Amino acid sequence: MPTINLSAANSWSGGWVKWLAVAVVAGVVGLGVKSIWFDQQKYLVPTTVVPQGANLAKLQWRAAPANLGSLGGKYLAAGSRPTGYALTTLFPGHLVERADVGQFAPDSLARVVVINKTQLGSGIHSGADVAIWAAARLSGNQFDAPKKLVVHAKVARLIKASAMFGSQNQQVEVLIAPIETPAVLEAMASDSAVFLVAQQ
Repeated sequence: MPTINLSAANSWSGGWVKWLAVAVVAGVVGLGVKSIWFDQQKYLVPTTVVPQGANLAKLQWRAAPANLGSLGGKYLAAGSRPTGYALTTLFPGHLVERADVGQFAPDSLARVVVINKTQLGSGIHSGADVAIWAAARLSGNQFDAPKKLVVHAKVARLIKASAMFGSQNQQVEVLIAPIETPAVLEAMASDSAVFLVAQQ
């Protein structure tokens, strides 16, 4: 009867387990490196303090890697030079939210207080980008189909109602281009229903 070398069999089995463990560890390390170095998106950060109203196209930027997942769309991505103006002070090394960038310099924008017809959504807050819609009032207390008056507006602040038991209407101060101001003022003067819609 042939003899079986148990020590050799155990040695081979132990070696196989050892190599399997090494392969598993190498795979985990490889996935970690991929996640850290290859899955990270790069975002723009300023190299110096940027004052409110500064022209972003004239600034120096650097790319910073970060893995933000679904939140990445809220920040300026690297790859192209940003345009527009800083709506708030930006700090070096900090990611820049898209909501902090506007098409017009803050000192060139008009401040208008609008009365939102309904309860404000969670996306309406200071610094939020919104569109302004209005539905003209018709006879019989009816309203026409809503029309977009302002494509891009910036919420400056929310104004709390002073009444203890107020209606759903809420006042919001917004920053809009001067050329768009007459349409908004006319809508409010005609008692149109004005709505603020948060930009995605």
